[in-house]
Amino acid sequence: MMLIKILTNGIKIKDDNMTKTAILIANGIFDASLEHYKNYVDEFIDFVNKNNVEKIIIGGGYTNKESTVSEASSVKQYLEPKISNNAKILLEERSLTASQSIKFSKKIVKLKPEDEVTVFCDSSIAVKVMWFVMHYWFKLKKKDIYEDAFNYIKIHYSKHNKVDDIGKSILLPGILYKNVEIHPCTTLPSIESAIAQQIISLVDIGTLYDKELNEKFIEITKERFDLKDEQKSELIGEVSEKEEPV
Repeated sequence: MMLIKILTNGIKIKDDNMTKTAILIANGIFDASLEHYKNYVDEFIDFVNKNNVEKIIIGGGYTNKESTVSEASSVKQYLEPKISNNAKILLEERSLTASQSIKFSKKIVKLKPEDEVTVFCDSSIAVKVMWFVMHYWFKLKKKDIYEDAFNYIKIHYSKHNKVDDIGKSILLPGILYKNVEIHPCTTLPSIESAIAQQIISLVDIGTLYDKELNEKFIEITKERFDLKDEQKSELIGEVSEKEEPV
């Protein structure tokens, strides 16, 4: 069931049998001069250090033809010296979209029932990222994801909550499904950027169930990043392939 998870001073208690993993979905090539992006990564670093995270996964592919590094690698360069524990840092460098990042991270996570995974992403895409987790990692059907969404609505917008509570801490701790939590952050510089991401989210979820829509979305994404045409067919094949059983 998709639930609200309450944290105490941002610190999670670790079960001795679990592996704690934290995933950060990159938002372009990292640039410390971009305040929102820097704050996002700094919040992730703080979380990792406070919660004794053992495995770090940074997701983000080669989206800038002017750069020789991936989004994930650019974040790692800034992040690695600031990690105070011995967490292992792994990179997912194939993805161009949040959907692909979650899909390709599955084999890196190697999720077990006793593990705990926290996924950091921008708040504007938090819902679709949870949808991708439920689709790719837990193999839930669309109707089952909707059912959990209804339960989530009942918890958030019950008669005990008021309209004035929206945006306050009572509604912000994160989205939880089983042992995976989505941790929303603010990374985008404007409300226009957030709205654009929400519109993209509508299409992005639809690509999971429509191959033609998926191919068109990948083509538009490649054009947006101004990447090579010859890479398109290979990438479409990766996204459209039959998923392996859990």
